[in-house]
Amino acid sequence: MRLLLNIILLIATILASYVEYGYFTTVPPKLGKAAPFTVRSQGFFTFDQDKALGGRRDIALSRYTPLYTYLPDNAKKVRKRMEELIKEISFLQEQKPFTGNELVEYLHEAFGLKLGLDEADKFLHYQNMMNLLNGILTVEKSIMQNIIVEDSKPYSGKITLEVLYPKPKGIVAHPTDEILTLKQARLLLQDKATKLFWQVDKGVLNPVIEILQSALLPTLKYDNDENNRRIEEIVRRYPSKVIHYQPGDVLVPFRKVLDEEDLLLIVSHLEFANKNLYNIIPFVFIVTLLIIVFNDLFILKILGSGQRKTIHFRPFLSLLIISVFLFKSCLLFTPFPLYFVPFAMLPLIIILLNHGRVAATWSTVIGAILLTLFSAQSFQIFLFFTFAGLAAVLFSSKITKRSHILLPSIVVGVINVGVLLAFSIKWQNITPLLGNTNEIWISLKAMVFNKRLSDSLGWAFTGGILSGPIALCLLPILEAGRYATSNFKLTKYSDLQHPLLKDLFSKIPATYQHSMTMASLAQASGEAVGANTLLLRTAAYYHDIGKMADPMFFSENQSSGENPHDKLDPLESARLIIDHVKNGEKIGRENGLPEVILDLIKQHHGTLFVEFFYNKAVKANNKSKPRKTDFRYPGPKPQSLEAAILMIVDSVEATFRSMETPTQEQIEKMILLNIVKRIADGQLDECNVSTSDIAKIVETLTHSVEATFHSRVTYPWQEKKKL
Repeated sequence: MRLLLNIILLIATILASYVEYGYFTTVPPKLGKAAPFTVRSQGFFTFDQDKALGGRRDIALSRYTPLYTYLPDNAKKVRKRMEELIKEISFLQEQKPFTGNELVEYLHEAFGLKLGLDEADKFLHYQNMMNLLNGILTVEKSIMQNIIVEDSKPYSGKITLEVLYPKPKGIVAHPTDEILTLKQARLLLQDKATKLFWQVDKGVLNPVIEILQSALLPTLKYDNDENNRRIEEIVRRYPSKVIHYQPGDVLVPFRKVLDEEDLLLIVSHLEFANKNLYNIIPFVFIVTLLIIVFNDLFILKILGSGQRKTIHFRPFLSLLIISVFLFKSCLLFTPFPLYFVPFAMLPLIIILLNHGRVAATWSTVIGAILLTLFSAQSFQIFLFFTFAGLAAVLFSSKITKRSHILLPSIVVGVINVGVLLAFSIKWQNITPLLGNTNEIWISLKAMVFNKRLSDSLGWAFTGGILSGPIALCLLPILEAGRYATSNFKLTKYSDLQHPLLKDLFSKIPATYQHSMTMASLAQASGEAVGANTLLLRTAAYYHDIGKMADPMFFSENQSSGENPHDKLDPLESARLIIDHVKNGEKIGRENGLPEVILDLIKQHHGTLFVEFFYNKAVKANNKSKPRKTDFRYPGPKPQSLEAAILMIVDSVEATFRSMETPTQEQIEKMILLNIVKRIADGQLDECNVSTSDIAKIVETLTHSVEATFHSRVTYPWQEKKKL
């Protein structure tokens, strides 16, 4: 199972490192589609917008269609001016005698033309002038029905242009080859008039044509405001900045509909990642493999050599695998900054599962390395999450209620903000200001109130706050396995109304009382040496449940005074006594007791020697000496400080019951003798209980035993030898 979990952890880390690259390689991003996950920078990535978007911007500008506004009043103005001209000429011709002075002044004021006096006289003396003017006016009206613009420059090189007509017609596109410039319209007027009135004297015709040409007006007006807005929109769509992305920065958020810039950004980042792909993959593989190896060695050599040697790999490895999937999910399916990842939930769960601060600190380092590998591959990111995890370890030593998780969560949030702020300060700008407190404060204030940084600080604090609740949510999943038990779960089994304890009380009340007394003594001893007191108390309640299988073979339950061992072979008696450990494990497993309790049930007698029945067997069989191994408990020996305390307290409680009104000095000697016997028998060799721990246990038990039993009377069943 350990090998399988290690393989899963290796594969999960590598997949987490390259899932985005693999996905986009298989399913290329498409314009207009929603991003399937948040795309983040895997390193220091530079995106040159002009290089990536410049070509597209030029194409967009070349394809841009200019907008004109239709001017219907201009045709009316042209007709009106021509009608006024005809009236003025008709009036002047009716004057007798007439001269060209008034016509020269009129044409200059109305049309801006400078007509010579001789030309004006000739003009007025032409008898068919009205017919000529009306004829050319008809030509002009036909020309004004075309689309005429002032200048062709705005639509130069374009195939079409758009014209905004009054409602309900709206915007209509016209081919540019249908558009006339004002110059072209005037030339067209001249060409048609010359062809139609070729017989008219040029001295008369040319001034008339010149007058009518000056009267022509464009029917379209270039809309400067709207066209400038459209051009600016294109430029905004294809910016030309050089953007520097830090490791872990969001490139495209989850579910964003991809536009052209997003598409080019993703493609550019894939090209950037592809350059280092074959260098990074072996690095990630080797680092992850080394982490797995060192993690196994740490659990075996460091945690396994401590006060608690019964260390199960499954909870540690399972938690690391769950963390990889959870952290990667946060990165993929939230649009928030990298600092939002609730990393501190990893050490918090280790603490909640009673694996200790050393294990939680190691898990912090391992988890931070793994998260850095598949998130940003930046030393700064590694430090950020390491500090968060260490803060959780330091402030989560006494979590006995679920509400207690709030304090370390808040502390982690504050530490996240502080570390991120320290990383974000541009110290090169602050250093020259040293000594000027006001300037430093203004600079820091401006930086903190920067929207991007303030958002990151807020999400970093939120990630710390969420670590605790997420740890509580994941705890039941991990506790579903046999090898993970939190104080919350132990509290459930420490309830004296538990069916198994009620059954113990109803069947063998004396053993039940022995267990309750042991729980009190074990808790006091555990408090003295810093052991898990809740675990000790709970284990003490259940350590002798195996006696329910054959209760009358144990002295405390022989209230009638009859001892069934008197009729049994010593070896059979020893087997019945020893089997209460096996039966206890069996009953506990059938009733769903946590593995940590079952371990203590198996270890509370270690491999002790059942000396009483061995000596009895020796006396009963003079021919051959019985094997000592047949009279030893199967073990294992105590693997933890809690198991050692349980063994010591069990022997002390049983021995004390055989003592009559002992003094404090006698109690202390008795306790020391019991401990020395177990040390001499090697029972405490595998749990590394220090001499300092033993001294504290002796002192605590001496006072506790004296206080607990000082007023007790000796019952008849206590007069028999304790087994």
